[in-house]
Amino acid sequence: MSIQQGTDTALVLYDRYHQLGLQLDPQTGLIQGLLQAGKTLPLRLSVEISTDGNETRSFPFGLTYQDTHQITAVRRTEAAPLYRLDGDQETYTVVTEAENWQLHWHYTFRPRHPRLELWFEIRPLQATEAEPATLRNVHLSLSFQPDDLQNWQFEAPGNAIRPGISATALEKANRVTPIGGVDGSTGLIALHQAEEQQVLVVWPFCRSEIGAISVQAQDDTFQIILNTTLAGRLTASDTLVYRGIELDALTASWEETRDQLASWYTTLQLTTPNDRPAWINTASIFEVQIGYAPFWGGYRYAPYPTVQDLAADLERIKGLGFTAIEIMPRQPYPSYNVHDYADITTSYGDEEQLRTLVQKCHQLGMRVLLDILMHGVIDQEVIAQVADSVRSGPYADRLDDAIFEETLHLEGSDTYLVAWSRHILDFEPHWSGGSLPRHPLADEHPEWFMRDSAQNIIGIYTKAFNVANPAWQQYFCEATETLVRELDIDGFRFDAPTYNDLPDWSTATQKRASYSPLGVLSLFEQLRPRLKALKDDIVLYTEPSGVLFRQALDVTYNYDEHWLVNSVLRSEPGQTDQHIGARNGRELAAWFRDRNAVLPPGSLITHHIDSHDTFWWPNVGKKWRREQFGIEATRALLAIFSLSGGAYMTFIGGEEQLEEQIRLVHRLRAELPEIREGSVCYTAVNVDHEAIYAVVRHQGEQASLLLVNVSNRAIQTNVHLDLHQSGLEHGPYAYHDAWYSPAQSQPIQDLHNIPLSFEPYQVHVLVIRKDQQ
Repeated sequence: MSIQQGTDTALVLYDRYHQLGLQLDPQTGLIQGLLQAGKTLPLRLSVEISTDGNETRSFPFGLTYQDTHQITAVRRTEAAPLYRLDGDQETYTVVTEAENWQLHWHYTFRPRHPRLELWFEIRPLQATEAEPATLRNVHLSLSFQPDDLQNWQFEAPGNAIRPGISATALEKANRVTPIGGVDGSTGLIALHQAEEQQVLVVWPFCRSEIGAISVQAQDDTFQIILNTTLAGRLTASDTLVYRGIELDALTASWEETRDQLASWYTTLQLTTPNDRPAWINTASIFEVQIGYAPFWGGYRYAPYPTVQDLAADLERIKGLGFTAIEIMPRQPYPSYNVHDYADITTSYGDEEQLRTLVQKCHQLGMRVLLDILMHGVIDQEVIAQVADSVRSGPYADRLDDAIFEETLHLEGSDTYLVAWSRHILDFEPHWSGGSLPRHPLADEHPEWFMRDSAQNIIGIYTKAFNVANPAWQQYFCEATETLVRELDIDGFRFDAPTYNDLPDWSTATQKRASYSPLGVLSLFEQLRPRLKALKDDIVLYTEPSGVLFRQALDVTYNYDEHWLVNSVLRSEPGQTDQHIGARNGRELAAWFRDRNAVLPPGSLITHHIDSHDTFWWPNVGKKWRREQFGIEATRALLAIFSLSGGAYMTFIGGEEQLEEQIRLVHRLRAELPEIREGSVCYTAVNVDHEAIYAVVRHQGEQASLLLVNVSNRAIQTNVHLDLHQSGLEHGPYAYHDAWYSPAQSQPIQDLHNIPLSFEPYQVHVLVIRKDQQ
């Protein structure tokens, strides 16, 4: 470490082995650059602290702060950086002040990747119990300004950006979902330059606040903005700690870095369960609802009006090859809200009939999951408030808008808010008619609910549970244990555990108001062993896709994959970099390759193309993928999402016109060991034409090659296999195409070059075996 006080010379910190260094601004103590192998990566940190202000309820949900005070000027105190050695970790601490706040910036070096963690502590310098200081937010900005930004590429595996895109193509602000988010995977960001083999990794890795991340290229600068959402009401003796951001710089290619990222979770002490039940690894889940769901314009969807209607259909579901059913909450009441966990009949359907249903499923060799709600209770009081806010809100005159899947989740689109608004009014009479004027828990356990500073209960559209509250966690654990005992179910899908991504300003939690949403992680940690004690092969399945939820849960939903369908199938040949999503089959496979590579080892995903979430929002006539893209394209999607590894699911009705192919994919999943449980390798295959999605599934010398044309064009192309990566080094081999019957085996002359033709959206499943002739 070199320090030169009172000059403009940068403050330089190195780990003791001089492998990685930091250049700090001598005036602010904040990062100016990373030093690696004699090179400086110009990465500049700035901070904005938001304090004071007043809260208002924003539409359609959340709290907005008005008249806040913004602080951006940070100065380093005269004190020299502190040094602490803890085992093999070294931490330098730089003390700074920003008006009446003090920040300690900690730079922790490790000998293992990721090798540097940036974290900070913040406290008010003058505040008392009578007059505490209010912290509303801390924004961190990391600006990367190399000499040649146009030569750098950007990666954010698991997000709605294709691999290998030019950094300068991100001209608009684009969201990167954090590690505690719902619809992303890893939160990892990388910039790399191929010619000089440089990789910069920026990985926000906070376990206490969800926060928000955005990236954007402006002129010659690439900006990474982290909205920490850190908030609290503090005295001078209180300190908030925010950990943190993982940083690293490597002299390597992106491909080399990508393939070692999974090992970084060891350093970060994040692992997946080692006792996951084997049955969920290859499960095919049929999602069902009891009752009817009302939609705008008077449409009702009622595939199973009663539990008995579902029971009568079990033989058909089993015949399609599904191995489990997932029961949604009863529609239209309580729908996706909490009524009373102990009232099974109201929550899911007639209790005795459900018990009989579970028994019948088990007799058929099928499992049963319950979709259980966590975000809050519904009552007449809260539904009246939220419905009135919709009628007086900004979308009141747009409720008849046509809603299509392709516009629901576009960056900057408000289509989802229109759909959400009319969903509230669709269900209002049912939610109000089924519930009590005021839910009893609000008065019996007022400490279980999130509140604003005026101590009013808040939420998105329910009275929001504080899922971090220990007493509520005990209540929830006991409720799930009772459901297992009473119904003998095989697992839960935990819906929306972080839906109330809001600060909780209740008097009990206001010192760290921002913690409550991710407090649910501690619930899952204690819930897992309790449920396992009742049933050792029970499954815990959650909606958010962020990596934090993979530690205590067996399997996650695939929200991170939803955008891919529209991105690929609505792309046109020759689209430029301005379309930042995946544009073809090759880029679709590359997205899966990179996302899978950076997940914690052992991660499992339940893939789907149709679920209640995709069905819920679009207009009638465009709810199903077959209605949006046609049946041939939907068959192609079915092959990709069911045969590329992991569990699979669909929502009742999604199987229509696909029955033959659904039976086929389930037969392939059951009969072919490499499809059922083999490795998933995207780098072992290369196809000359960009429209073809390709992946190799192999186990030993048993290999299958999944090839799918995701375009509406006929294609003649060549497929090239890497024999070593495919496990196919000791031929000769023959193959048959298992997507078609009867399958005729034919020898393969050259695995390095297999000519194939494809009709629009055609699927090939080449099952490769030793040639016995």
